[in-house]
Amino acid sequence: MSKIGLLGGTFDPFHFGHLAAADAAVDCADLDRVLFIPAAQPPHRPPAIASPEQRLEMCHLGIQGEPRFEVSDVELKRAGPSYTVDTLREIQRRQPEEELFLILGWDAARLFSSWHEPEKVRELATIVVVARPGGAAPRQEELKGVGLDKARVVLCLTTTPDVSASEIRKAVAAGQPITGKVSKAVERYIGEHRLYAG
Repeated sequence: MSKIGLLGGTFDPFHFGHLAAADAAVDCADLDRVLFIPAAQPPHRPPAIASPEQRLEMCHLGIQGEPRFEVSDVELKRAGPSYTVDTLREIQRRQPEEELFLILGWDAARLFSSWHEPEKVRELATIVVVARPGGAAPRQEELKGVGLDKARVVLCLTTTPDVSASEIRKAVAAGQPITGKVSKAVERYIGEHRLYAG
């Protein structure tokens, strides 16, 4: 049985912080591979600026040269809000032999109790919580407070770069460089498609 990490998000755009979170989770939870899953309609975030096809392509470009990483369009093909529980069910149905691990930043994990069917999410996957840069690691009572069971959580306290998609979009709109925050291929794609330009 192999261990698959699932890392969802809008990826608007895909950046080095996403790669670092996946790398950290691979090390902490001993994962065999990670699936990056762009959301169609994220329930907890405003709509994406780039189209679903553009975000999917940026994910593909962003993971080039990383054999353990793959991209899935499972949520983009599904109508309605992109609920994690539906994605987990679908991946489990397709790959019943795989052990599933859901990779979350602590900022996303804090909202866990407000998710759609959080108890079913806990049942389907082990949660890997990756601490955000500059943030304190969640304590056991904090995990419990958001509906997470410490016995089913892998805490990953590896330092990851402090990069956010919103900062990248602002920088592009202001004509500032984003080198070092996204891969060269993603940077080129953003420029060619005039994404996020002011």
